[in-house]
Amino acid sequence: MAKEHFGEVRFVGVKRHTKIGWVAKIQFDEFESLVSEGENAEEALKNLKRRLKKIIDRYNIV
Repeated sequence: MAKEHFGEVRFVGVKRHTKIGWVAKIQFDEFESLVSEGENAEEALKNLKRRLKKIIDRYNIV
């Protein structure tokens, strides 16, 4: 899904941050990285996927 709109994916990861909680991050070769947060790792990944979908939908509207 992300590769079609943003180009090659360099990195996707999830890590635990002491103050924020779980953080999911995706980095692209030709685009900025996107970050989302959640109470657990699964929620952080779902939020990242939701964020990607919103950006792609906005792009398709324009």
